[in-house]
Amino acid sequence: MLRINTSFTAGVLNSIRKKGVNNLYTQVRKMTKYLDKDDAMVLVSSVDNFLFDCDGVLWEGKHPIPGSRETIVKLKEMGKQVYYVTNNSSKTRAEYLKRCRDWGFPAEEDEILCTAYVAAEYLKMKQFKGKVYVMGKEESMGKELRDAGIPYTGPGPDLLGSVEATDYLNTELDPEVNCVLVGFDPHISFPKILKAGSYLKKKDCLFIGTNEDPCLPTNTPIKLPGTGTMLATVKVVSDKDPIIVGKPEVCMFEILQKLHNLDPSRCLMTGDRLESDIVFAKKCGMKSFLVLSGNDCFDDIKKRGITPDFYADCLGVLGNSLP
Repeated sequence: MLRINTSFTAGVLNSIRKKGVNNLYTQVRKMTKYLDKDDAMVLVSSVDNFLFDCDGVLWEGKHPIPGSRETIVKLKEMGKQVYYVTNNSSKTRAEYLKRCRDWGFPAEEDEILCTAYVAAEYLKMKQFKGKVYVMGKEESMGKELRDAGIPYTGPGPDLLGSVEATDYLNTELDPEVNCVLVGFDPHISFPKILKAGSYLKKKDCLFIGTNEDPCLPTNTPIKLPGTGTMLATVKVVSDKDPIIVGKPEVCMFEILQKLHNLDPSRCLMTGDRLESDIVFAKKCGMKSFLVLSGNDCFDDIKKRGITPDFYADCLGVLGNSLP
């Protein structure tokens, strides 16, 4: 009877597995590169327009990330154009402008793109007629729609009035609604999901999402649901896929390009999320730079197969490499 040395076999298999992982690690290292001083100088000379995500790149919560402000200031002093592009639909451009200036980031309002503004601009470009049902914040999404002259309904609490689902069969719907727009909504509820899904039963009703980020960036044990979580509920109930106006889709860049006549080959996108920021760069034909100060880490590059051109621990690495 043939006896197999199981411990030896297991050891061989573990060795093979380790070699496989190490080979993958080596391959990823070859495809992306940690940004050193020489790379930084070459990169900056080839880029005119620097696009930055905000949360996890420039600041974390209520505090700027060390070195980020200094980097932006240096780039501006070198004559580079800087743009702030965020998937956050909870704030207007004016609110982002105030935060930038309060924390010492040089900015003008037309250099800032947030998804509340982009959604309103997209509807203007589509020459939208009718009313928008908004799952999102009045202070941001509502204001940007008002500024664009687009009527809307929906923001704010829509509380559960009954625990019996059938009690909602007589829910009144606004016949003027021809678009459902979903952003970050702290008041998400059963009645809101019901109304969004019901409006989307109309054949020509637009379905727009600001972004699909599953969670908000945080360094605590608490998992904060993001817009993608809220958008998923409407996708399921309506059995429809939304038009995404935020990263990683190209709508945000197209609006910025229209405003500032950007050449994507002379642009660098810096972000902390592979699936939004880095994919966004690749879809738009920009160079990409991942900073590990926010959501994603180096191991995520291996796991997801999304490879930035460069990566570094934080944005300050770029700034420290500049004269």
